[in-house]
Amino acid sequence: MFNTWEWIRICGFLAYFYFTVSVIFGLFRKTPSITKQKNLLFHLHLNAGWLGLLALALHVLLLLIDRYQPYRVIEILVPFTANYKPILSALGTLGLFIFLIVIMTSDLLISKMNRKLWKSIHFLVLPAWILIFLHGLFIGTDSANPIIEIFYILTGSIIIIASILRVYGSYMKTTAQALNKKG
Repeated sequence: MFNTWEWIRICGFLAYFYFTVSVIFGLFRKTPSITKQKNLLFHLHLNAGWLGLLALALHVLLLLIDRYQPYRVIEILVPFTANYKPILSALGTLGLFIFLIVIMTSDLLISKMNRKLWKSIHFLVLPAWILIFLHGLFIGTDSANPIIEIFYILTGSIIIIASILRVYGSYMKTTAQALNKKG
């Protein structure tokens, strides 16, 4: 059916897809202009994050058993030590660690943290997403496929638009609150 290298690519692509969906719904959920369906957006955000983590775990495990381009544990856990494209592999490793920090602090440690610290850590998801975007785009063997190129362009564009809407919406909300206090 599929060999390990194909499964590695599929799982890596699925991890990217689910993390992208999670980031998009997370950004939209807190966008002030979206008032309805915040609970649905939260659950989509949360579940996509966990599905991304599951796909990522499979991606990493398959890298360890692949016969074509096997990775050693140290190459996966220590950035820039991989024999195969060390810088691009490191982007994936760093993205993995940041996503793990975000997911663990959000689901396991959130009750023990103050909100400001949690929020600062949670926004690390954007640099983590950029790292896995670059990792997938430049190390992915399917990146030359026009459909995959379009997918990366679309997902990158949606993340940029959602980020702008989030920042702009927060700015407008803060400005309106400040004007209400003065008036």
